[in-house]
Amino acid sequence: MLADQARRRLDAVGIHPVTVVGDGLLGYPPRAPYDRVVVTCGLRRIPHTWVEQTRPDGIILAPWGTDYSPQDATVRLVVADDAKTASGPFMGPVQFMKARSQRLAWPRHDEYVTDWPGDASSSTRLNADDLTGNVHGGADFVLGLLVPACAHTVHAQDDGTTAWFYALRDRSWAAVRWGGEGPGEAFQSGPRRLWDEVEAAWRWWENQGRPDVNRFGLTVTPDGQHVWLDEPTNEVARP
Repeated sequence: MLADQARRRLDAVGIHPVTVVGDGLLGYPPRAPYDRVVVTCGLRRIPHTWVEQTRPDGIILAPWGTDYSPQDATVRLVVADDAKTASGPFMGPVQFMKARSQRLAWPRHDEYVTDWPGDASSSTRLNADDLTGNVHGGADFVLGLLVPACAHTVHAQDDGTTAWFYALRDRSWAAVRWGGEGPGEAFQSGPRRLWDEVEAAWRWWENQGRPDVNRFGLTVTPDGQHVWLDEPTNEVARP
């Protein structure tokens, strides 16, 4: 068993930590409260059990993101004196394997796109680089916040680039195709107009000065979590 191998190797170099095999999202109450909780898997929701098991002023360091993109950012949460809330900034982009119970089941394209080219089409002023040129900055991060419950992928081919968007709570979809130097053409179907949401989110990000992930932060409470820009009171989204 991997845990047994780890114990033996740690013992061999004179290190004797407590090792536990279990669901890390539940924490480990017998050893609480902790000074630090350091997480090495990507998360979509921070378990409140970690807040409860960390002492006031203790730190939770975790990769966090949305289903829009596999790109995450490391958040540094400090537990408040009430031991019920934790808040702090994102420190920079990272990418980790996702926690099993929070892992995205990728949408099946053929179950969504049954009515190509959809029921609405339009041109767009955004180009392919707007979606792909700032993956490690703020664009993907903000789009994931402001276009909730949505997964997307981008395919670059010799004759152009296509971006696909799939809603995760219904069968809405959108696709944008860029070829050559002209404007992109967007196609949409379903109750959500996903491309309209993406364009609106991108404009918001642009109007804010294109903030990188380190201008955002996360607050976790017993009732959920919300992301903010610059200050905890400036709420952006509740993923």
